[in-house]
Amino acid sequence: MNNLTVCLIVNSDQVQIDNVSQALAAERLEVVVAHNFYAALDRIERLKVDILITPLKSDRIDGLKLLKAAQQENPDVGIIFISSPKVLAMDLGIKAMTLYETSYFLTEPINAIHLRVFLHKVLENQRLHIENRKLQSQIDDKVGLLQITGNSPQIQEIRQLISQVAPTKATIMICGERGTGKELAARTIHYRSLRKGQLAVLNCAASSESMTESELFGNEQSEDTYHVRKGRFEIANGGTLFLEHVSELSLNNQEKLLHVLRNQEFKKTDHNQKIKIDVRIICSTSLNLEKKVSDGKFMEDLYDRLSMVKIELPPLRNRKEDIPLLTKAFIEEFCRENREGIKMMTPHTLRLLMYYEWKGNVRELRNIIEGIVISSDRNELDEDDLPSPILESSNKDGETLSAPMLAEKTDCLSKTINVAVGMKMSQIEREAIHATLSHVNNNRTKAAEILDISRQTIFRKAKKYSLYKE
Repeated sequence: MNNLTVCLIVNSDQVQIDNVSQALAAERLEVVVAHNFYAALDRIERLKVDILITPLKSDRIDGLKLLKAAQQENPDVGIIFISSPKVLAMDLGIKAMTLYETSYFLTEPINAIHLRVFLHKVLENQRLHIENRKLQSQIDDKVGLLQITGNSPQIQEIRQLISQVAPTKATIMICGERGTGKELAARTIHYRSLRKGQLAVLNCAASSESMTESELFGNEQSEDTYHVRKGRFEIANGGTLFLEHVSELSLNNQEKLLHVLRNQEFKKTDHNQKIKIDVRIICSTSLNLEKKVSDGKFMEDLYDRLSMVKIELPPLRNRKEDIPLLTKAFIEEFCRENREGIKMMTPHTLRLLMYYEWKGNVRELRNIIEGIVISSDRNELDEDDLPSPILESSNKDGETLSAPMLAEKTDCLSKTINVAVGMKMSQIEREAIHATLSHVNNNRTKAAEILDISRQTIFRKAKKYSLYKE
């Protein structure tokens, strides 16, 4: 298979074609020739043209139309226009140079060295475009809406709201407990917006008042500061500034932030020059900002401007139906990162995760799944892999569905178990396992299937409750 770069040379002048072909003879190219506009269109439709070398305008060739046709087939096509200085100075030349900034214009007579330099620049631009597209694809995968994982009504509403507000200029306040995914939501909004600048992040709770001011606005060189530091506002110019824990801003810095929101300008620390900016603000908080406003600890005007749109992220305990999807996504992520084989979690173990309260929310779940994937040497993850707090949570009276689940699983058996009021979960579990093993003549595989747990787990439980028989 031919992997050479396809270069289409279009020209009605055979001498020009020969000159261009000779100049490019040493390059790794598959050179294709067309002598007129329609022949060039035919080549473009039949081949994936990587580089187009054509007159900008001649009697028989319209270079701009050819470029549009080539771009329809290959958006990354590179272009080198050949033109006289006179044509370049005309409206058509000015239009071409304005619309196609990454195009290269070679004036007649053709200089072979200049042509090769332009060719290498075109190839480098193509490489960068392809790399950027791959990176953007990775970004979309990382921070796309699908990564706000879940099918619960709350998450579906949040995804819909993000889709609506991301392309706008609205300031956004993301509220939720720690670990609910506020930064992920902010990044998703930025990358789905129309803003081309960077996303800059500042944790307002991480530094002192003066350091936070310097981080926001930057500072100028002074006797004891030997470099000019750009603040987050300058870094995010044309993009988005995400302020984590905005509730921790001092009143002084709140006032300065309000000035920026009102005027889209700021001054560097200890500097009088005003700097104009175009920055969108997204902020997050895990506290009740309305209460801080009523207590006089947060400026009401600033709160009103920051909360133009509010996104409330629910705690994980209020959307437990999303835990299976989140768990699956995290297992796949960490298996990829650690080059592990595909791992699966047993249904029973997954239910134990759903009984847990998850005070640390999605972040806590993610950290636990990472630890399980790394530490387990089995492809099937069961309750033996879970940390003790989750197992202890599932064994607390009144905090689990284990008893109904076990009753449901053993209801179909000819042998029944007696569950008395006040029995401990361990006693109920022992009776259920004992009854099931007796029913299947101590076939652990069948008993595990009936109870919907792994064979290793039933073996361990049988030993624990002295039910094990060789």
